[in-house]
Amino acid sequence: MELVTFLLFSTLEVLAVFVFMMAIFRENPMDFIWQTVVVSILMGLQSHFLRGLELGYLATVINLLCYVLFLATIVRLPLIWSAIISCTGFFLYGIVQAILFNVVGGELLQLVTSILFLVLSYGLYRFGFGFTADYDLLRFRWEKIMVVSVILVAFVLLAITMYIQESWANILFFGASSVLFLYYAVRKEREDMSD
Repeated sequence: MELVTFLLFSTLEVLAVFVFMMAIFRENPMDFIWQTVVVSILMGLQSHFLRGLELGYLATVINLLCYVLFLATIVRLPLIWSAIISCTGFFLYGIVQAILFNVVGGELLQLVTSILFLVLSYGLYRFGFGFTADYDLLRFRWEKIMVVSVILVAFVLLAITMYIQESWANILFFGASSVLFLYYAVRKEREDMSD
């Protein structure tokens, strides 16, 4: 039951961050909602198991990396813009959550912050507030190869870390995430070649 509760609030939190980071840059998060739900569940699972291994500090770094890879492979934004958008949304969410920490805590903190950011995101997107950017200005020529390389290297390093900790569940979750990101990266490359 503890896993289900943790996963529910963690998934809601990841979804709220993603929706906010998309809305603040005037992208429609609903275009990628099912992919977001799948990745949110995977991120919640890995976060739960990392905390169980007392490696919770890695969860934040891995989640940020997952946001960047999600935007680069699934939303198809340039890698630099994926990092800018991910950091902006992630850190703003973190700041508000830190402020609310003294008022509420634990799962209630996740719930309150998530609802607040979902409402804020709706308002931003509905009324056209946020930033617009010319994404092609910061696109690298070898970006697709770089994205695939980052995914593979990150998975190998995390798999080694988890193997040393004997966490087979984490290896499976990281593997599933890597396969999903690689699928979209390869699909993107094929679609670009056919255009």
